[in-house]
Amino acid sequence: MKVVAGGLNGLYLEEINTNSKKETVWVKAAIAYASGHPKLFEDCWKNSIPLTFYGRFDSSAPVTTNILKTFLDRKSPNFVCKLVPDIFHAKVIWWGGYGVYIGSANLTDNGWVGNIEAGTFFSQEEIVENGLDLELTDFFEQVDSLAHSLTKEIYDQICELELREFTANKGRQTERDDFNKKRLIPKLNPLQAISPRNSIDRRKNKFLKEWRDTLQILRDIADRVSDPSNQPVWLPVETPKGVQADQFLHAYYYNHVLEGQKARHHEFYLKNSANPERALQEIISWWRTTTSAPSWEDQNIANSKTVKINLSKKRIDGLTENDFLDVCKHVHALTDHCKRVKNSTYGLPANFSTDSTERIKLLSKYLWKQKTAQGRSVIQVLSYVLYGGKPEGVPERIWEAMASEGYKISHLGISSLGEIVGWTLPDMFPPRNGRTSKALKALGYNVEIYSE
Repeated sequence: MKVVAGGLNGLYLEEINTNSKKETVWVKAAIAYASGHPKLFEDCWKNSIPLTFYGRFDSSAPVTTNILKTFLDRKSPNFVCKLVPDIFHAKVIWWGGYGVYIGSANLTDNGWVGNIEAGTFFSQEEIVENGLDLELTDFFEQVDSLAHSLTKEIYDQICELELREFTANKGRQTERDDFNKKRLIPKLNPLQAISPRNSIDRRKNKFLKEWRDTLQILRDIADRVSDPSNQPVWLPVETPKGVQADQFLHAYYYNHVLEGQKARHHEFYLKNSANPERALQEIISWWRTTTSAPSWEDQNIANSKTVKINLSKKRIDGLTENDFLDVCKHVHALTDHCKRVKNSTYGLPANFSTDSTERIKLLSKYLWKQKTAQGRSVIQVLSYVLYGGKPEGVPERIWEAMASEGYKISHLGISSLGEIVGWTLPDMFPPRNGRTSKALKALGYNVEIYSE
């Protein structure tokens, strides 16, 4: 975590924004006031980074018309402006995949440079480690539920207000009263307090609904790709159908969705969301004609057996540290996440250099030593998730491992848990990690892509 205080400590929002470009996959900005030509907006547009901006709407025109016009003129589903009436005063910028700023700065020249502002910046690693991804997702969903999409009519009304403000200095209250009588977005009254317990329950229910809905999508795909008429010739015949679904989506992602280092799942979603069935049929047709594994799928299928054996019910409780390392090496979400864990997490100097082989060893050793707030080890947590009740209760136990202090292990996130469950219990729960969700999104399915 860093304190962002501009001229007081030398760390400016512009520097964070500039450094974010290579890792950011989308931006969500909830900023009450915006004026001028915010660099955040222009950088998103120039670098083809999807942006959703939430600004304030009231009789003071908190978001200036030149900014509103830019959103209307570009007519892009990747460049969206929504307005929240009256009680909106947030200042949050979430660079998806890079980090989040929460503070006092508006999207104005003074807010980014001139004023004394104060805020905090959390890196992507810190977001995941502290469970902020769930909190931030919930925050933006709540804001979105209160927001109104910018339209030409709303823009015209604000233009009229700005003109009247400019040409007349008298009767300001009368002008605003008149505006409020005719306003196109109804006035929003202050929100009533929601108890923390209700908020947690709501987030849990939302997660479980989305997870189970996506689980059914994966099961449907598993049934289709495991049909003998859709299986490629190189696929081992004994491969569980849940694993087949995962590797089908793996191949689709790496051979169709990923372009260099850029994942184009948002772009593909816009194209395929109107007809996911057509997109799915096209990729199944491609998949069944492959004569060899397009991108290491045969190796992944072999590796999945290692996880399944080590985490089987009869072996998991007696797992050694070396066995656990063997599991970590074969869980893609962990091998991907280990690249983003800071050296300081392991007590190493910032300039200490390690390759991917060493980094997964470091992460495995770190996880092995961790304890939950109630003293549970990582093996006890995994045993609970996999076998701590009825099989159909696995999604609820995944939630507990993410959100409950009694079961939460730092750096063991949702993608890793979803993949581990899928490799171990593939007949019931096809594997799901971040890459799986991106592949489904690209096919046109409206699924959640969880951070890790």
